[in-house]
Amino acid sequence: MNREQILKILKKYNFNPKKYVVISGAAMVLYGFREETPDIDIAVTKEYYKELLEKYDCVLENIDKNGNKAYLIDDIVNFGTNYYCRSKEYIENIPVQRLKDLISLKQKLNRTKDKKDLKLIFEKMK
Repeated sequence: MNREQILKILKKYNFNPKKYVVISGAAMVLYGFREETPDIDIAVTKEYYKELLEKYDCVLENIDKNGNKAYLIDDIVNFGTNYYCRSKEYIENIPVQRLKDLISLKQKLNRTKDKKDLKLIFEKMK
């Protein structure tokens, strides 16, 4: 998905902007560090997490080593609570993880793809 598609999808779902934040790959696309991403990762408050599970037909996607569960809505929006942060900025009225938090998340995860993303971010920031 490209930037336009991400914005269109998020506006369609009309998630509560006070209770979620776009993170990771989708945030990178919205900031212009990447052209596309395969899904939209969002982090939500614990209360909103329960609400989304009740409102949508969600599919369990992953359980991390700490037991945190991530779910998929319509095979496109991935959500969980473990990376929710109150510090966010808005891109076309969509709450997005601040760049410093995105960098911190990528450094913390430290997967091969995160290392590539960090390299891309730092190169484009020069």
